[in-house]
Amino acid sequence: MADKLLISVSADQATAGVSRNGKLGPCEVFRNDEEGLASFDRFLAGLRNVPAHLLLDVVEEDYRFEMLPHASGRDRTELLERRLRQLYRNTPYCGALLQGRDAEKRRDDQYLFFALLNPDLLDAWLSPIRGHELPVAGVYLLPVAAEPLANKIAPNTPNLLLVANHPSGLRLSFFRHGKLRVSRLTQVESADTSGRTAAYTEEIANTRLYLHALRVMTLDEHLTVVALDRNSDFEGLEQAVARDISNAQALVVPAGSIAQRTGVPPSVVADTPEALYLHLLAVQPPLGNLAPAGVTEQFQTYQWRRALNATAAVAAFVSLAWIGLNAYQIYDLRSQQASAAVQTTNYQRRYQEVTRQYPATPTSADNLVLAVQVAEKLQTTRRSPEAAMIVLGKALDAFPNVRVKSFGWKYAPRDFDADSSARRTETPPSVAPQTTTGRRQSSFVEAEIHPFDGDYRVALESISQFAEALRQDPAVADVRIAALPLNVSPTMSLSGSTSDSPTRGGTAPFRLNLVFKPTL
Repeated sequence: MADKLLISVSADQATAGVSRNGKLGPCEVFRNDEEGLASFDRFLAGLRNVPAHLLLDVVEEDYRFEMLPHASGRDRTELLERRLRQLYRNTPYCGALLQGRDAEKRRDDQYLFFALLNPDLLDAWLSPIRGHELPVAGVYLLPVAAEPLANKIAPNTPNLLLVANHPSGLRLSFFRHGKLRVSRLTQVESADTSGRTAAYTEEIANTRLYLHALRVMTLDEHLTVVALDRNSDFEGLEQAVARDISNAQALVVPAGSIAQRTGVPPSVVADTPEALYLHLLAVQPPLGNLAPAGVTEQFQTYQWRRALNATAAVAAFVSLAWIGLNAYQIYDLRSQQASAAVQTTNYQRRYQEVTRQYPATPTSADNLVLAVQVAEKLQTTRRSPEAAMIVLGKALDAFPNVRVKSFGWKYAPRDFDADSSARRTETPPSVAPQTTTGRRQSSFVEAEIHPFDGDYRVALESISQFAEALRQDPAVADVRIAALPLNVSPTMSLSGSTSDSPTRGGTAPFRLNLVFKPTL
């Protein structure tokens, strides 16, 4: 909590103290004369950038309770400003507090208007404060600041008259359901105890009549009088009020009970009469600031400066935290990088140790990668050679003497028969080739008769039967013999020598071109 300069001003003196972290220190009293003002100036010289809060405990005050039409926002502000100008033309120190709403049908707003009628009382004390460039945060009437005190001393009291003896006189403040309605300050001059008690009782009775005249409460209503007795000034008041004032009851609260009920430290209660109110002002400044904008202008600058400093501090803290986080992340990433490098080296060493024990692979790693890529590409296509292989496999099961040397497959507009430049036989196909402009599946099979003993007639018969077996498959559209181990075309001339015929145990190679139906 920020430090605060707290000052209670009366007609004859000022009581000042400094609150640090919400704790009010010892208060000093300064008389309203040249020596007192000089001491006050020296007191202020030891303070820097401490906002000042002033309490006024003077006779020159005014309170008025009025009801205005219900309004909110800008309309309420303009309504209150206009009414304040009408009520208090000669003073800038005025204010208003909303105290509730009327219970009638119109539900008007209830306001307490109050003002300091003699602004000159503050000039003598504001001048040194401004001279030391201390910001003025607010100016408050002491009865307004005493509203939280009344609620702590006697909570839930409908009609409470709070009485306290101050250096400026006897202060009597009336609270209706916890809300201030009116307050008066009067001088009581009596030396003996009995005379003071009678004077206090008379002032309470006069206040009771004053409240009745203002129509704040009637004489038939019960009045609770609470006297704050710090120095045993109100001895016998309870009996005197019960005897002399009807429908009234008095309660004298000693210093120890004041500290217990309000939570204020006993040292503050025992200090000066104004210290109790200054402590409450330090803890929570009340509503009803009387200071005009010209008086609090420097305090606005002070608040802006503090807000900027706080923002800069938060930004610096966030920046440092961000830098620390980045530094930690960099350190962590470098640690992970070093650890990963060590693990990579260990894994490579272990991999080399393990791979030394592996047998030699039949092909290179590049070929294995290429095979996997081809297989993955085939899996992603809509057509695959699997169906063609199944057809060929069925035929091979019936002809064990046929050994496949190579197999080709494609899905394209042109088949292998159209692209091949190999020799063609004159054997007419059993099924006429289908002409289409679309894509179709086709394949070629390069195989051989094994074993082959040199008998071409038997080999050609086996090849013909093998081709016919493929042709009978429902998925095959056409089978063409593209190459035979012996050219039997009558258009070809004979050449060569029979001595070139293969010996027993040789092979008879041939090639077939297959065209599959579109449904395959």
